[in-house]
Amino acid sequence: MRSTVHPATRRDVQAVAEVLAALRGTADTGAAVLSRLSPSAVDFATERWQIGDLVHEWVCAPGTSGAAVVLYLHGRRFQHEEPAEVYAGPLSAASGLPVLLTHYRLAPRHPYPAALDDVLVAYRALLAQGFPADRIALVGHSAGGTLALSALQRLRESGDPMPACAVALCPITDFTLSGASLTANAETDLVGMDEVLQVRDAYLADADPAGAPQSPLAGAAEGLPPLLIGCGDAELLRDDAIRFAGKADSAGVDVTLEVYQGMPHGFPVLGLDSSADLTDRVGAFITQRLSGLSPDTPEGPLTIRRLGWASYEITTEYGTRLLVDPYPSGSEGFHSGLPESHIRPAELADVDVIAVTHAGYDHRGQAVEIAQAGEAILVSGTATYQAAMRAGIPAERLAATVSGVEFRYRDVTIKALPAQHESTMRVGGQFVADQPQSFLVTTRAGSRILCGGDFSLSEQVRTWGEIYRPDIAVLGIGGMRLGPVRVTELPPAEAAIAARWLGVSTVIPVHYPPGDPAPAQLAADLGDTVRVVPLAFGDTWTAPTRSHEHA
Repeated sequence: MRSTVHPATRRDVQAVAEVLAALRGTADTGAAVLSRLSPSAVDFATERWQIGDLVHEWVCAPGTSGAAVVLYLHGRRFQHEEPAEVYAGPLSAASGLPVLLTHYRLAPRHPYPAALDDVLVAYRALLAQGFPADRIALVGHSAGGTLALSALQRLRESGDPMPACAVALCPITDFTLSGASLTANAETDLVGMDEVLQVRDAYLADADPAGAPQSPLAGAAEGLPPLLIGCGDAELLRDDAIRFAGKADSAGVDVTLEVYQGMPHGFPVLGLDSSADLTDRVGAFITQRLSGLSPDTPEGPLTIRRLGWASYEITTEYGTRLLVDPYPSGSEGFHSGLPESHIRPAELADVDVIAVTHAGYDHRGQAVEIAQAGEAILVSGTATYQAAMRAGIPAERLAATVSGVEFRYRDVTIKALPAQHESTMRVGGQFVADQPQSFLVTTRAGSRILCGGDFSLSEQVRTWGEIYRPDIAVLGIGGMRLGPVRVTELPPAEAAIAARWLGVSTVIPVHYPPGDPAPAQLAADLGDTVRVVPLAFGDTWTAPTRSHEHA
């Protein structure tokens, strides 16, 4: 278990003291706290979604991605609603994802298990909507933290797929109220024991306080997804959070425990320095876990290794290997006489992802054969996709792309962009057309690489630079001779213009034979404004660390 204790800032110490002085002893401290909150500084929009008899709420901060979602279970004692600006909006901004704010049925009119049943219905609705379980993060605060942990136990028992990760902030995990902090923190928390007893009785009604999953601590923790559990060390329920974290850790669950010194119950929504820090950590945890990464995964530099004519391998900061346009050797149709690489296809079978910008043989190359030899996912246009299907590659390892489509794997996002080019491949003696694409590759660590493939200069390149702001561009700057014509889609002078429009700091040229003057022409046209990195077949470039790059 990764456990961190965060000291309180001087500002937080003063703010908590003022809140305690003003609100301790209030019958409903949650309502009193909300009445003191300043309007959220986070912009967001909402959209209703009716699931069965209940209307839930999509909450989206600007710039969110639709590749995954957060299912958020609000607090407020199981008995009251919570406006989106309290936590769902900030959570959407921190995670960069749409947040589904569940409006579950409320106690005491609808006691346990009504709210839990509603949470499970909402989760299964997301699955039915097409969101895979491994693209869903479950987050709950206070009462919602309890519901999140209870939902995980129910999902495991019913055999439903688990979400990618879950977050429980300030949860009640033991309704027998046996935690030592209930006594030890009696004078330091906003919430009093009378309030805790009222919450228990209203929520459980006739349910057994010692039973699971209503008291998650009483249930088994084996088989749960990665957890982040957060609490304040001054709250009555501190030990509920810490004991469940310890139980899950002992059961082999990957647990991150964040404890904030001097913080009372409900501090995540108090607008404190600690509140902002925890929300940022929750967002980072969700991003990391949706990438399939552990916090223990070391971060290294991004590298690009040139493999052949138009082929190269990107290894991300977290070790994901992306093979682009894998043509090392061979010929097909007019794609003949190209320089061949000493790197054999068999050496590339252990990559994670193969991305093909278009079906021309000098880019498609041995993509299908390499995918057959390993377990890589093949990302391509429809022509290569169909060839891979015919070759027997399972559909779950094939991702067909057209302009605008995004594909995500671990810490990598690949977005297909329309390339100004024409592409065909030979199938059964016939030429089959394919839509040429460029790819924008974005890594979790923040690198942005424009994988150009074959494209000619057009105004859309300037638009890519304005919208996507890549750091690195891999550009095909040479060409091949067909009869009396040298076919060069992006000659060095135009590649220099493209690099300036894209706003990149580094260009790695490909698509030219050894001994060609094209890289020198490109470097001369760019001068000192952009770094040009020519690579021989097999050579590797290591990107500067981002802090150094932006120093």
